[in-house]
Amino acid sequence: MALNLIQRPEKREFHYKPRYYQSEENKTVNKDGSDFDPDKFAERLHKNWSSHRMRKDDRNKFPLKMVIWLAFIIFVLVYFFVKFFEK
Repeated sequence: MALNLIQRPEKREFHYKPRYYQSEENKTVNKDGSDFDPDKFAERLHKNWSSHRMRKDDRNKFPLKMVIWLAFIIFVLVYFFVKFFEK
């Protein structure tokens, strides 16, 4: 005998039926008129991401902005320390 103090509602079912999708009619075509190949697209996209990541890594070898900001923050902290605690 199961003791249920809290009743749970029954699970809802969802039956999705696409209205407008016909796989034969919805073929993607490239600008040059050839059929769309998802494998070639994935390979090209991965190559572009890799090259972008490499260019981004080359650009951020020396974080000059971070050094400038840290120097500015240290300067401001030293200034306020000298101004308020040097009495």
